[in-house]
Amino acid sequence: MGKDEYAYVLEYMPFGLPDSKDRKASAIVFTDSLSLLLVALKKDVKVEPGLKVYIGENKRDEVHHIIQRITPDKLSGNGLASLNDRIATIVKENEEKYIDIINKLGSINVRLHSFHLLPGVGKKIVQKILEERTKAKFKSYEDFNERVGFTSDIAKSIEDRIMGELNGEDKYRYLLRGCSLTRQNQRLQR
Repeated sequence: MGKDEYAYVLEYMPFGLPDSKDRKASAIVFTDSLSLLLVALKKDVKVEPGLKVYIGENKRDEVHHIIQRITPDKLSGNGLASLNDRIATIVKENEEKYIDIINKLGSINVRLHSFHLLPGVGKKIVQKILEERTKAKFKSYEDFNERVGFTSDIAKSIEDRIMGELNGEDKYRYLLRGCSLTRQNQRLQR
């Protein structure tokens, strides 16, 4: 996996964060690594939540520079709502990626499988997932839900897990990459 090229705007902050010198900032979430960042916008640029912006190394139209990584607690209520919506969009757009992750997930230790960390998945469902996965790899969210008999949607469980990882609620992280502001890394920085 390479560097992120695109991000979704979560909220527009015309005065930036209180602890930042930069004016006209915007909170964004990368489409691949799901990192949350605060970026400075170019002069005379105003963005709307939900807009997909280019953040790669070539010429950027909206973003001037990256200010810092942020955590979800730096977002306003509207920013958090937008984050939930964008995570749902990203999970739907990248179905193949997340199904591939599900097909490759293994045990964390002798007593705990990675599937146990997905919201709505208990011991019986984990056994059913492992049984169905040995027969054939899952092809889509719908295929997973049908074969496993998952009553809630696996895409929603993935969204909830991603939000938990972003908030640093769990020490295990397998859906995010490149996010240094999790509980695990915060302990290492002390």
